[in-house]
Amino acid sequence: MDLYDLGEVSWWESQCFYHAMAYLGREGVILCYPSSPYVCLGLHDDLDQEINREYCERQSIPLFRRETGGGVVYLDNRQVFFQLVMRRDNPCLPLRRTRYYEQFLQPAISAYRYFGLPAKLKPPADIAAEGRKCSGNASGDIGMCTAYVGNILLDFDYTIMSNILKVPNSQFREYLRQAMQSNMTTLKDWVNFPVAYADIAALLVEGFKRQWGDLEARTPDHEIINKAKEIYMRMSAEEWLEMPGRKNSERKIKIAEDVFLLERKMGSDRSLVVLLRNGKVDQIQIYNKSNSFPSRVDSLIGCEWNEELLTGITGEAT
Repeated sequence: MDLYDLGEVSWWESQCFYHAMAYLGREGVILCYPSSPYVCLGLHDDLDQEINREYCERQSIPLFRRETGGGVVYLDNRQVFFQLVMRRDNPCLPLRRTRYYEQFLQPAISAYRYFGLPAKLKPPADIAAEGRKCSGNASGDIGMCTAYVGNILLDFDYTIMSNILKVPNSQFREYLRQAMQSNMTTLKDWVNFPVAYADIAALLVEGFKRQWGDLEARTPDHEIINKAKEIYMRMSAEEWLEMPGRKNSERKIKIAEDVFLLERKMGSDRSLVVLLRNGKVDQIQIYNKSNSFPSRVDSLIGCEWNEELLTGITGEAT
């Protein structure tokens, strides 16, 4: 297996190199981090539903849509990316792609544990420490290959992420920020010293060596670089970014595996915001246009979420 330990790359190269390798049918492990921030949509995300474009434009944050699954992510130089490209005929690749996450994520889990985090797989594709997400991961068939992509969070800006996502109002945005901060964690929360890219990369390399044996160090050649540039032009174009995606009748944002934040309208001037965990109500509040979260409906906490439950309690759900 080839190893591309690239360190700092441009924001678009951090996505386009693994796409290029997949289209070229070339296997390898890529480690890198982006030199500047950007927003990356999953293949099936809907741009208009998901993204606060005005904020992104005002902050000069570029947008990109990848060809792997998963949701919208905010990416910057406080994250280390690990990416694995495998040919679809590789005998190590199971027919059910989700079955491979347990193996793919072991190097990252080991790296987190080295720094004291009790990290473990949260199926199918998260890494969590004490129930809080510390790595979101995705996969997808690209060209003649399958790509698995993930990250290690050195730190994370929850305020920027809450502003990037399109939300119904400022009250929901603040609740979103709090929900992310309560359900996510980073290395900065666990260690009191700065962790360098080189430290993380060395641990990841050792982990992937345990899976693949010796890794042959390489740098992107002209074929990969030229293909990556071609992919960048196509996948950052408006036509690709605005490709229709999945739409929901209500605003529902995934925080982590089995953790969602959603809003439901209750008449013309009131809304309900609900944090769901494993399909059950974990937190719930009501707010109206003039007051933020003026009342709670605690009797719903712990209940399985469904429309009949909401209607039965409020008598006003629409």
